[in-house]
Amino acid sequence: MRITWAIEGQGSGEATAETVDEAADALTHAVRESYADHDTGTVAHVMLNVVAPIRMQLVTDGRFEVERGHVWEHQGQGIFVTLSPN
Repeated sequence: MRITWAIEGQGSGEATAETVDEAADALTHAVRESYADHDTGTVAHVMLNVVAPIRMQLVTDGRFEVERGHVWEHQGQGIFVTLSPN
């Protein structure tokens, strides 16, 4: 499957993954890297309040959609994510 993301003010990227969990890990890593120049408090806030809820939706709703051959999208709090089966 393929995951793509755009992080407002930080950039965008994509990764190919075998599982939804790997896709979620790729997103988490990308967000951490994009905020590497920020202070620890900012990074912690983004990871706990923005990324964690997106990750939860990704591994539940996203998994459900992709397993059925559909594309799943999420947009909110400055991050846009697309998970597709191909």
